[in-house]
Amino acid sequence: MSGYSVRPIPRERRPVLDRLWSASRKAQVHALVELDVTRARELIGLAEPHVSWTGFVTSTLGRAVARHPEVNARRAGDSVLYFDHVDIGATVERQWEGRAVLDIVVVRDADRLSAAEITALLARAKHSPPQDRRPSGVTAQLLRLPGPIRRVGIRMVATRPRVSASFGPAVGVTSLGMFSRGWGWAVPLAPLTLIVTVGGVVDRAAVHEGVIMARAMLPLTVTFDHAVVDGAPAARFIDTLRELTETAAALGDIGAPRPVSGG
Repeated sequence: MSGYSVRPIPRERRPVLDRLWSASRKAQVHALVELDVTRARELIGLAEPHVSWTGFVTSTLGRAVARHPEVNARRAGDSVLYFDHVDIGATVERQWEGRAVLDIVVVRDADRLSAAEITALLARAKHSPPQDRRPSGVTAQLLRLPGPIRRVGIRMVATRPRVSASFGPAVGVTSLGMFSRGWGWAVPLAPLTLIVTVGGVVDRAAVHEGVIMARAMLPLTVTFDHAVVDGAPAARFIDTLRELTETAAALGDIGAPRPVSGG
């Protein structure tokens, strides 16, 4: 018989599990979209300083959310909170003290940052100490309760707008590339109003300007909390996200010819 060891779930992880449990009760809808990122791949290859795919997608997502503030919201009981700033929670795997720690980095004002700035921010986070997430206040008190009572308590306090607003961004992005390479979608379970899950870029046959050719395609899973975002606004948001992604709008003037000064 194989041996094994038993370890308790760390207390600081319990709020994460409780929020995932609450996410399972959300009316989530998922859109599987495939975007042509041939232009973006060309510009990312020219970018200096370096731009990662997650940095590019997060920057693009921020700009799309800024155009559609109705998705930058969270339900709190019978009310809906609308956030003033476009903050995005990005999943990173921190390398710290010889071990990998999965964590969330909040990208503040993501719609105003360049893809290179976000890339650098996420890269620094991967090698910095994990954030101190020791609970305090009401959350610390709830953690002392048995699981079922604790989860009911969290659901109840989450109906208060001030408490709900403290739960972090309503928008998130996570990348499958952190765990594997290759193409594919994922259907996430997350306590967010909007989350974009990034797959791997691959060359696929696609029709471009009336001709079938190999194009760089990026699969995204765009997940909405249907209690906050209806179908029509979700479709309009995806159209904007597609436009900004396929035109590589967040990459600005990378690759543009530089003006030549007269002699």
